[in-house]
Amino acid sequence: MCSVSWWIDESGYQLFFNRDEQKARAPALSPQSFALQGIQVLMPIDPVGKGSWISLNEAGVSLCLLNNYQGKTPSGQLTSRGQLVKQLSSATGLAQIEWQFAQLDLQQFAPFTLLAFELGNSKVREFQWDGENASILYAQSPHFSSAVELEGVTAYRQSVYEELAVESADDLLLFHSQHHPEQSHFSVCMHREDAQTVSFTRIQVAKDNFQMSYVAGSPCSNLTPQALASQSYYFQGNGFQSNRSQDTCFHEKVSLVSGSY
Repeated sequence: MCSVSWWIDESGYQLFFNRDEQKARAPALSPQSFALQGIQVLMPIDPVGKGSWISLNEAGVSLCLLNNYQGKTPSGQLTSRGQLVKQLSSATGLAQIEWQFAQLDLQQFAPFTLLAFELGNSKVREFQWDGENASILYAQSPHFSSAVELEGVTAYRQSVYEELAVESADDLLLFHSQHHPEQSHFSVCMHREDAQTVSFTRIQVAKDNFQMSYVAGSPCSNLTPQALASQSYYFQGNGFQSNRSQDTCFHEKVSLVSGSY
């Protein structure tokens, strides 16, 4: 249950992600940095599956994952789909992700859609696994997933997107904050008795700015400019600079700063 949209122009790309989850699921951990295969990667962590649903690395490559609830789940013991994001998050380009995807034993994963972005490439790759067949496509913004009434959810959120007539990346902040009480379970910021939107993530990638902003809680009530500014994480070092003073260093090679943890 998620909503994802993006904005790509000559300067780079921006990725926007609402994560919807069961209310009983443990809260995610704020973005952390990892050295994976020699590449610095930033991602929030799901404490249940020990993986993530979204990542950004020092090469300017981002991944995000949506569950495909309508696919056919393979039999046997499965690996958390969040581990797939972690496994592929160190790739330094889309070609490498395509090669690694082709080597995967997909029978170990429940169905999913994985979106991949890289700086300087306007074409977003969509890696699909429906539990029986795999495919690689070019994706169009926005994308949605839902375990309940997928067709209705998609139609409603798509109509909101089209009515908004997105003309800038900032318009997508409004889109991901959208909540209509009379259509609560269809809204982009979703609320149901059993589930709701639990966080919002924004990734900004340009030549001189690699940044992830993470705001926990429902975007309709928590997504503010102040929250985005105080919960932003930047790559620093090796040519990456931050527009904020450095508060905390996690690694010698690449450091990350945040106003709040």
